[in-house]
Amino acid sequence: MLSVVTELDNAERALWAFRQSAALAPAANPAKHFYLSQLVTGEEAEQYMLQGITCLQQELQQQVDSSAPEALIVKKQICDAFCSLGELYMTDLCDHEEAERRCESYFQQDMTFDVGLPEPTQALANLRLVQQNKEAAEELLEETYRRLTEHCTEESLPSLEFRTATGKMLIEVERYKQACDVLEGVMQEDDENAELWFLVATCYRAMDDLPNALEFFEKCRRMLTKMKKELRHDFYLDDQLESVVESIDKLKILIADRPLELDEESDSDEESDSDEESDSDEESDSDEDDSGDAKSVGQQDVEMKE
Repeated sequence: MLSVVTELDNAERALWAFRQSAALAPAANPAKHFYLSQLVTGEEAEQYMLQGITCLQQELQQQVDSSAPEALIVKKQICDAFCSLGELYMTDLCDHEEAERRCESYFQQDMTFDVGLPEPTQALANLRLVQQNKEAAEELLEETYRRLTEHCTEESLPSLEFRTATGKMLIEVERYKQACDVLEGVMQEDDENAELWFLVATCYRAMDDLPNALEFFEKCRRMLTKMKKELRHDFYLDDQLESVVESIDKLKILIADRPLELDEESDSDEESDSDEESDSDEESDSDEDDSGDAKSVGQQDVEMKE
């Protein structure tokens, strides 16, 4: 019944049905409490989530082996619920007088049910950025990146939105290489998002990889230009398009100035190589003079190193 009501997209009827279910059997199927929390707002949503967490904790206590797959699933559900509570106090309830304290408390509690996935560390990193504690945020985001790349399977890999947000936060703490890695992974699944091209271009520019930065900015410009033609008066990214065009112009100037520097380095390398070859030839002649009968003993193998 509950699933049917939800699929019908009748919010009032769904709210009534879930409340009836919660009143008749509060401990059965904790999911209904979380569904209720999505149908209401503010502190009422908080109360429903807490009721759902209580039910899940009771389920967890009944597990004999806390490391069993079933127990880990429940732990993750509890962890996700505490994350949602913390985020509630960073959004809808951000003006609450105890918003920061409760947010901190919920994010710390979710870490006690951590099963090694990236959601809890990213959530806490987001709070640290809001608190302008960049050092702590950087450490948490490094751990988030490690979990994304080492612990996540195809089934447990977070959503594109989550990974994009992680990439943005990594840029904020100037971890450009990791941000680029995460965002390019997202692009493998969604390469029609102009923002992703812009973000990756920003990473390459920060890492001084100007040719790649130019390539990604130009792709972003083409996508935004196409959107502008299609949307016409409804296009709302004029400032972003102008910024991208300015970035492209600056990069072209920088790249045009680079060859002179590269030629000087190349000439220096060639002179160095020439000197080394000359020294090598002199040493070879000396060896031949000093060891005239070397061939009668045997010829040594010489390994060329470029």
